[in-house]
Amino acid sequence: MRFPKSLAICFLLLTSSITPAHAATSIIWDSATKIDGVVTIAAGEVVTVAAKTTINVAEGSKIVVAGTLIAPSGLVFSGKNWEGLEITGLAQLTDFKMSGAQTSFLVTPTGRLELRGAQISGVRGTSIVEGVLVANNLKYDKGDGAGIQSSGGKGVISIDQSILTGSGRSSGDFFSLSGLKSISLTNSKMSGAHCAFHVTGVESMILKNNYIFDNAYGFMMYGSSKLGSRKISQTTITKNNFGFDEGSASTRNGPITITESFIKGNEKNFGLFTGKVKISNPLLKNPRR
Repeated sequence: MRFPKSLAICFLLLTSSITPAHAATSIIWDSATKIDGVVTIAAGEVVTVAAKTTINVAEGSKIVVAGTLIAPSGLVFSGKNWEGLEITGLAQLTDFKMSGAQTSFLVTPTGRLELRGAQISGVRGTSIVEGVLVANNLKYDKGDGAGIQSSGGKGVISIDQSILTGSGRSSGDFFSLSGLKSISLTNSKMSGAHCAFHVTGVESMILKNNYIFDNAYGFMMYGSSKLGSRKISQTTITKNNFGFDEGSASTRNGPITITESFIKGNEKNFGLFTGKVKISNPLLKNPRR
């Protein structure tokens, strides 16, 4: 018998299935746990995941983290066509794997997601960040669809030492940012997207020591705030159809600085229109060879 989604179960044994419910305070999830329906970790509640835990998630299920979800040493969410993680509280996940979700994660304006070593694959839809995403050693394969979107103007994204991929140049954009407070991408590789970056609204940006290649567009910025700063440094953008495209003069970008970067070897390297892009000390040789 499947419980209706409105039912709340307040007492939970470790070996029991989790049906639509509020998780109990300070509970541990382990590999005997099964997610079926909408499972909520309520505000003030803490769920800690045992080491090397694999949790099977039923089709159509969703995990809502309004409290705290901590996985300090390995967690796998495995399922088919499930809704994904919705984070309004805090999730701290180490050595984390997720597959088969429609939306891998939705981080709301009050939410914070921290990933320390993560693999996300089999994505069926776009992940959304309107709160805070901090990730290192992230391997995110978006497949044919889109990667990560933000539109509310308050999102903060910081990603380091990561590999971000898609299925090819005709697939969706990886970062689609129509309103974002700040983004920092460092020491990372991006390939296999229509646009690695498609930006129509960002206040502050740091791209440093990245390798952006084999996309239709390496970087496209159609608009940015006059506040904050946007900096690209020590970054290679090559082997794309288009390297760096500023859109047009009507986009009214704020200042953008590019230093010590290699933007060559694309079918077209630059499209500059607004006069706001300042390039200094360009690299003459590709450091990634």
